[in-house]
Amino acid sequence: MFHKNHKTSKQKQGAAGKKVYARFVKGKGELNKYQHHMIRDMAYFEALFNEMLNDKNAKVETLEGLKKGREAMRMSLNISPKAKSSEAILKFWATGKMLYAAYKKNKKKKKKKAKELTPEIAERAAVLASLKKQIATAKVNAQRAATIKAQEKIEEVK
Repeated sequence: MFHKNHKTSKQKQGAAGKKVYARFVKGKGELNKYQHHMIRDMAYFEALFNEMLNDKNAKVETLEGLKKGREAMRMSLNISPKAKSSEAILKFWATGKMLYAAYKKNKKKKKKKAKELTPEIAERAAVLASLKKQIATAKVNAQRAATIKAQEKIEEVK
């Protein structure tokens, strides 16, 4: 999970903090698009919390906020709040890997679909769009005609 150069608790805390900040603060707009990254970075969040517990200079308020976030993230994957951190990290990491594999497969399918579009299919799509537009116009005109007839009958009755 961490680079082999991150040996001390402080180095791991810094690396985890950078990952968490980049994903959940700077890149929060992309959380739904890249869910596999989000799940993996939940593991870094868990690690950040553990390393913050070792930090003597950490504020209690900061730790309480991290603990609430940690519990919310655990609940999102049905991980018990009493489970060990190592277990939670493994579950986050494994889930992230599975989601990444699914993301890659879906991405390949989208590319194949885009390549399959031939000129004949594009022409058919254009004709279909034109017909849909004509049908919509006809519906609007029919509605107007019905409204005019109804208005005429109302005026006859008066």
